[in-house]
Amino acid sequence: MIGITVHTRSEARPFWQWVDRAAALEAVSSIRALGYPPHLTLARYDDLSPAILNEALALFAREAPVSLIFDRIGLFDVDPLVVWLSPRHDDRLIALHAKIHATIRPALCDPHYRPGQWIPHLTLATAIPANRRVDALALAAERVEPFELVFDRAESVAWPPLRVLETVQLSG
Repeated sequence: MIGITVHTRSEARPFWQWVDRAAALEAVSSIRALGYPPHLTLARYDDLSPAILNEALALFAREAPVSLIFDRIGLFDVDPLVVWLSPRHDDRLIALHAKIHATIRPALCDPHYRPGQWIPHLTLATAIPANRRVDALALAAERVEPFELVFDRAESVAWPPLRVLETVQLSG
């Protein structure tokens, strides 16, 4: 798997507090195990040349950091369950996502990450077993005190295991 992420270098304390709450529903914290900063995945591909991916990544060098406010928890009701934080709608984030797909044909992308299908999210846990569904739904129903994170780096990454291929500072 290969993709493009944007991530924050801030401490992101509220995010990590929610990660720890969600991790209580997993055998081991799937997000802490990544050893990767809080991030949003903008595009994901099964098979794509890193050179093509980095061509799209280069567009981010002219972009300013993206400030997002997170205020809700969502759930992907799959097996295993995935819980995540939802950012408020942000036109710049949507525009950045569109730039990737203007450079790399959307048909090459995982369907969940294509324009019109992609749900921006900051993942809290990816391995909640189905027998913890009621607990995951209760977590997703909790009130989130809104908090802001600034995403100032874009990266091309490959996984598993997670490897950073190229990094671009958003400084435009």
